[in-house]
Amino acid sequence: MKNRKSLPILCLILTTVFLLQACNLAVSSPGGIPPAALSQTPPSNTSTPFPSLTSTVTSTPTVSPMPTITLTLFYDPTVTPTRQWSACPGIVVTQTDTDKGEMLHILRCEDNLEYDLGPLAKGMYAVGPNDKFLVYVTQDGMVYGSRIGERNLVVLFNLKREKIFTVFNKGVKPNFVISFADGNPLYKLVLTEKNFNQKHPYDLPLRLTN
Repeated sequence: MKNRKSLPILCLILTTVFLLQACNLAVSSPGGIPPAALSQTPPSNTSTPFPSLTSTVTSTPTVSPMPTITLTLFYDPTVTPTRQWSACPGIVVTQTDTDKGEMLHILRCEDNLEYDLGPLAKGMYAVGPNDKFLVYVTQDGMVYGSRIGERNLVVLFNLKREKIFTVFNKGVKPNFVISFADGNPLYKLVLTEKNFNQKHPYDLPLRLTN
């Protein structure tokens, strides 16, 4: 019977102790957040950058040489003035129009050698700068050469077949000027056609000019 009377008192004590502890917790932890949690610094939103993986690559440029371009230009040689002798002491050539064709009378003054070349088609002649050869160009496009002292002509070029000069393509009478370029013994024949103002060089064989 005595134990039953003390039981309510014991419950009251326990309840009182429980309430006091609850009040202490509420006072020491406002808002129900533990003090340890309040003292911690909130995490920063700043992200830690990843380590740089960029490597420095030094590139050595490869320089390729530019290809050498070779341009083929029209050869415009320096023309050597050639004196055509009308009297000694050089090579005197007299051109005569005959019934059979053109005749060339050659006089070599150094030894008084005289001879004739022809008959030839109508054309024009020029003696080389070294007085050792002559060239004869006909109006129909044949080019002949002869060494001074020899009584024959050799065919050098056929201009009509080459079709370089416009006069032969159009059937016009040519108007050539004969000159020579470069030097002894390798000369070039330079033909200038006045109607169409065309110029073209030709290599002369050494057996003719030397």
